[in-house]
Amino acid sequence: MKSDCLTKTAGRRWCFRLPAAMVALALAAGLGLADSVAPAVAPEKPTAEAEFKVLQQRDQETREDLSRWLRETAARDEHLADRTPHFLSQRMEHRIHSVAMGYMDFLARHPGHEAAAALHNAFGPDMADDLEAIRQWEEDRVAAPASPAPWNHLAHHLAHNGRTVDAFVCFEKSLDLSPREAVYLFDYATAMLLYRTDAMSHYKLTEAELFDRVLLTYRRGLRLEPESYARAADYAQTFYVVRPARPAEGLAAWESALKLAATEPERDEARTHLARYAIHAGKFGIARLYLDLVREPRFEPVKESMLRRIDEAAKVAPKSGS
Repeated sequence: MKSDCLTKTAGRRWCFRLPAAMVALALAAGLGLADSVAPAVAPEKPTAEAEFKVLQQRDQETREDLSRWLRETAARDEHLADRTPHFLSQRMEHRIHSVAMGYMDFLARHPGHEAAAALHNAFGPDMADDLEAIRQWEEDRVAAPASPAPWNHLAHHLAHNGRTVDAFVCFEKSLDLSPREAVYLFDYATAMLLYRTDAMSHYKLTEAELFDRVLLTYRRGLRLEPESYARAADYAQTFYVVRPARPAEGLAAWESALKLAATEPERDEARTHLARYAIHAGKFGIARLYLDLVREPRFEPVKESMLRRIDEAAKVAPKSGS
């Protein structure tokens, strides 16, 4: 005998049905089926702060995506001039417009929200500046697809605007395209030196390891232009920043630069630095010899300052020996 709870429909499918007696008992007990359905509740509208957090997240994601798209282009270099030269700028423009409209809609409904207004005011100019630089980069690559110069120019723009990791990527790309150009090696090394906190994080290096990387990159550039005083002087200047100090290497770098100096102003520049190293080492007589040769007017204030230090040291020396 078939159960009252299981019947076969006309379509020959089995389905469950409540027996009439059970329904009657439920109604009698006040447990009507209709009463068991919860009334529909309208969803709560998000608060202004909840909406603002979504905007903040969208803003940050957009900046991160722009960086990722640029890195992907650098890695694969898919969007060449003969394909879709403006692919990246168009993609950026679409996303930037979407986020900007979100800010404008939110501020229209919450005009007194100062934090949203501040982010909107920062987002617009920042993105517009980057977008213009990307467009120029694309135009430059249309003219010379294999040239490292557009990547180098974009790297400088991004570094100046605080996009240092993106700048490192572009500097590296310029070196991939032209590994034997000293200017690109020096630009890259200088960027790592100036933005060393970001560089340490990006390359996962300690400070000492980063300084080694910077100096190695400079030396690669020096080997490509071994007769350049300007390159030698830039390299020698680096040792004022390197920590812990490497006075012997700094002194040797300025001695090498002096040998390459072709003009009197260049020689005077090197002499003032060599005098500084001599003073630091307590070799005041050698320092004075270097300074006595300096004639360039623009080095006069530095020269006078160091000569005073030498004179003061000479006055103290007898007392310390008594």
